[in-house]
Amino acid sequence: MTTATIAVKGSASAEFAPDFAVAHLGQEFNAPTRDGALAEGNAAIARLRDTVADIGQGVRELRVHSLRVQETFNHVGTDRVRESAGWVAQITGQVLIAASEVPVAYARLIDTGVAIHQLTWHLDRDSERESQRAVRRLAVADAGEAANDFALALGGQLGALLALADPGLLGPATFGGGTRSATNMRMASATSGARDDFVDIDPDVITISANVEASYEVNLD
Repeated sequence: MTTATIAVKGSASAEFAPDFAVAHLGQEFNAPTRDGALAEGNAAIARLRDTVADIGQGVRELRVHSLRVQETFNHVGTDRVRESAGWVAQITGQVLIAASEVPVAYARLIDTGVAIHQLTWHLDRDSERESQRAVRRLAVADAGEAANDFALALGGQLGALLALADPGLLGPATFGGGTRSATNMRMASATSGARDDFVDIDPDVITISANVEASYEVNLD
């Protein structure tokens, strides 16, 4: 019996609904004195923490990354003399929100006065692992289908699987793959006295891709 060996790759991707979102937020205050700016910043953080606590289990975690206070200056006159313009306090942080609770939590957060600069969507670790397993199986099946196509093209019959590996392990070629975290670039802040109970936000999907390499035996007669 004449046999040949063929090498193929398999690839697959699928989209999955996110489990949670991360809202990257910030807020800025101006005050005539350093103490005033610091007080404003601390008060804003306290309001933010109270709001998160009031939202409840929909918010998984609040992380206040920094409260920066610095003096600002204007350049006055033809000689551009630098004069103090007061002080500014800048807050940065992020909030982890369950995907189903994002519309309500988003509205509540911007009602405190913060600006949400970016919204990213993610899978929980267990969900991501299960999704990766499912897509990897699809990639293996795709490799098998490609190998069978080669065998039929040669007028033979697909034989035993000889090797199966992640990209690059069976040869010099490499193929991309992995998880893509969906990102929404959004800028939202409280700009008027009107208050909405929710913000109509469509969650993005998480795209997971997988690639494999395989070699098969082909029976030619």
